[in-house]
Amino acid sequence: MNKLILWDVDGTLLYSGGVAGEAMRAAMARVYGRSSTEARHSYAGKTDRQIILETFADLGHDALLATLDQFTSTYIDELTSRRAEFLARCRVLPGVAQALARLAQAPAVQSVLTGNLQPIAKIKLDLMELSRFLDLSVGAYGSDHHRRAELVPFAVARAEQRYGHRFAHADVVVIGDTPNDIDCGRAVGARTIAVATGPFSLDDLRAHAPDTALPDVSDTEALLAAIFG
Repeated sequence: MNKLILWDVDGTLLYSGGVAGEAMRAAMARVYGRSSTEARHSYAGKTDRQIILETFADLGHDALLATLDQFTSTYIDELTSRRAEFLARCRVLPGVAQALARLAQAPAVQSVLTGNLQPIAKIKLDLMELSRFLDLSVGAYGSDHHRRAELVPFAVARAEQRYGHRFAHADVVVIGDTPNDIDCGRAVGARTIAVATGPFSLDDLRAHAPDTALPDVSDTEALLAAIFG
């Protein structure tokens, strides 16, 4: 295994059509009595834990941490109850299925690095039939830490334990659609690939100096060159 490839989920692998956001806000209302009014753009690249801690900061950090299990189970309930809506409105982003399938034949481990809570990420990927390409047991999730910049080491440690192979920082590739994805990869010396399939343009992403910036992953050869080149 030469590379550990860590894909962001929302805006990179798939677009949930707003269904996941609706489920999250409904869960907030049930658990905290109100929901966030922030726009999707302001959520981009943040972890679910960070969103909770920032939205309900008046409740206090320790008190919020104590509610996270309840929030997670409520969020799962809200999202699974919207399964039909999710399937109707969600879409896999251009080139993703082909890229995942091609990389499944390469000397690499594919997983995710996402702000989603782990069970939420799994639900989304299962429903879109993308989980079969990914080893979700070695991913890093918003449930691991509220700061995205802290997530890469979780994935690396899990992959090294599972596969018995040491992944140098240069062997780790973070693929995402936000400046936060770029910044979290750079923080540990990982290769970063930015894709303009979320709320940020190519120029926005290039301003954060990723190793490669692509409009999407439709050009599989360009993606492979960015990963292995």
